[in-house]
Amino acid sequence: MNATEKRQVPKSGGFTLVELIITLLILGILAGIAVPIYLGQREKSKNVEAQENLLALRQLLEQYYNENGCYYKASGSTCAATPATTISGVTNIQAFLTGFKPGNANGLYFNYNITFPAGAATFNAVAARSGTTNANNIFSIDQNNNRQGF
Repeated sequence: MNATEKRQVPKSGGFTLVELIITLLILGILAGIAVPIYLGQREKSKNVEAQENLLALRQLLEQYYNENGCYYKASGSTCAATPATTISGVTNIQAFLTGFKPGNANGLYFNYNITFPAGAATFNAVAARSGTTNANNIFSIDQNNNRQGF
């Protein structure tokens, strides 16, 4: 053997095609696991918006009750003479309960309404996901702190 036959060609510092494919496969598996978890967390955070806003509404309505003796009364009338009423939409609720601050009305994921029966001795506040009728996207709370969907 001569000197040129004994010399070995130095191996290059790159990656083989198999190594690159395995790396991409592992990254794909991790992304396949992480993306659904991330999307699920986003949905949960949207639901928390509704739950927190309903709790704030309940607190404001209790404050109104302590000041007026009922949860709602029509202007110029007594609590007992108040007819059944529903207040729908953030703007209308804010006109009634000025302390209600759910965030930017254009960026909310839920529609809000409060229903008062005649006499307004009780209430039911509801948050329904915009654009859906799925029961999993409807939350409610009443004067006794009975919660549905929470």
